[in-house]
Amino acid sequence: MDPNEAVVFPDDLSALTREQLQSLQTQALAEFDALAENENIDEAGVARLEVLAGGIEALTTAITALDAKTVAAANDAKKVANIRGRVAKSRPAAKPAETKPEVEAPTEAPVETEAVTASSAAEVKITKVPSLAAATANAPVIPAKSGDELVITAAAATSGVQIGSRFEDSDTLVAAVQSISRSLAPSHGNPSFQSVASIKNNFEFVIDGLGTKPNDIESLLRDLRSRDRQEALVAGGGWCAPSEIRYDFFNIACQDGMVDLPTVGVRRGGIQFPDSPSLADVFTGAFTNATNPWLWTEADDIAAATGSPTKPCVRVDCPDFEEVRLECYGICLTAGNLTDYAYPEATRNHLSLLMAAHYHAMNQRYLTQMVNLSTFAGQIPAATGTGILSDAPAATALAADDYRTRYGMCDDDVLEVVFPRWVKDAMRIDHLRRNGFWASPLSDADISRLFTANRVRVQWVNDWQVRAAGQPGNATPLVDWPATVDFMIYAAGTFIRGNGLSLDLGVVRDSVLNETNDHTAAWTEECHLIARVGHESRYYTIPVCTAGRTGANDVVCASVAGTSDPS
Repeated sequence: MDPNEAVVFPDDLSALTREQLQSLQTQALAEFDALAENENIDEAGVARLEVLAGGIEALTTAITALDAKTVAAANDAKKVANIRGRVAKSRPAAKPAETKPEVEAPTEAPVETEAVTASSAAEVKITKVPSLAAATANAPVIPAKSGDELVITAAAATSGVQIGSRFEDSDTLVAAVQSISRSLAPSHGNPSFQSVASIKNNFEFVIDGLGTKPNDIESLLRDLRSRDRQEALVAGGGWCAPSEIRYDFFNIACQDGMVDLPTVGVRRGGIQFPDSPSLADVFTGAFTNATNPWLWTEADDIAAATGSPTKPCVRVDCPDFEEVRLECYGICLTAGNLTDYAYPEATRNHLSLLMAAHYHAMNQRYLTQMVNLSTFAGQIPAATGTGILSDAPAATALAADDYRTRYGMCDDDVLEVVFPRWVKDAMRIDHLRRNGFWASPLSDADISRLFTANRVRVQWVNDWQVRAAGQPGNATPLVDWPATVDFMIYAAGTFIRGNGLSLDLGVVRDSVLNETNDHTAAWTEECHLIARVGHESRYYTIPVCTAGRTGANDVVCASVAGTSDPS
């Protein structure tokens, strides 16, 4: 037989003599050794090694069955175990993209044993040798060795090393770093990041829970014990595994309840706008020959012949201008390079929380500025025996009528009202606690109708009258609703929000953070302003009662002068 010719294993080994089996085994071992010494072995070569190993094992089984008493049979069995280890060492790292579909192994045929009467000590039981296909399909395969423990490959083309090629030693890696650093232009305050190398840590043996059979794992463990190996196994899955680790964080932060305002762009550092005179500035309610508008009677006209009175006239005054400057809000998040690589879920979760905090902080700032630009009108007392369900719509109706009348607005002009959103739930509780009344809780639409009938639009905002002592969101849990609540009321367009500079730099790597193996995972800044361009915004205080009261049958209102109390 040509030594370069591939060994062909017959399907049925039982027809061969011991000498033929021994010769075939010698040829298979020679082909195995030649192929295993090839440093550039490919997937086809590895597959051939596995076929050879299975055939050699089947030949050894057949020889052992024919001559169980010989010492050679025992030595051949040990040789098979060593061959399995050599197969594992010779197999290159697995390539998932090129993995061939696994072929289902045929069921091993049962071994049939025929008893023969022994006439001497030399006679033994004759065992029918299984076919090579059955022996190869069921032979355990030791999981392959994945290669060197540490592999450093080029992430960018440098002198003498192509992208993806391996750095043979540290000197080559250092030369690549120096080559790339010399090619980079000065950053001038804008640092850039250039990848030089990629480091991958491999392990000698990897067990895949999806593709590794139980008998394969057992073969590997026996091989490791026999060689006194202490390396750790990297388990990709399987049975009797440790508890699964959840890497996702619990995050329920939401971004809602933002105050709704007309928005304009601001190109420079702020805006200026004139003080707008209102009806209240030119009409106080008096109507005489000295006011403007004026009232002129015949008696005034007769008296005017002497020079007094005269019809007054007003002059258009130059308006005063108000100025509001932008202010900026931002966030910055620093993450460790190693932590971000090994546990990216932690970076994503913290960034999500930081963005939500940024949103709520800006909303709180907007509302605080609006309150500071508003006039406190006082506390509207509750009627006798009523609760927040009726007090809130009643108070806004009173405030709206007063505001429209003050500035001469139309009756159907809609005013803006701002309440903290927790008031809606307080109104629902007040509704459900009414005596003798049980129905479905009030929906948001039901609550809105209580206000829209009085031509007001309510915004239920977050981040106002919350998180302080005695308010929702404080570190100390609430056991009762707050005693009072404030609300704002103003004409639509009274407030505007100006959007100015917006910077979002994303991920930043620079030399300072590189020294501590960190990077800026997120950096953003935006600038806004709140301007009151309308006449006036007012805010009121009302009590919060959720006892379900519906009022007394005989409510005594304020006494009118000159009348007595009917009771």
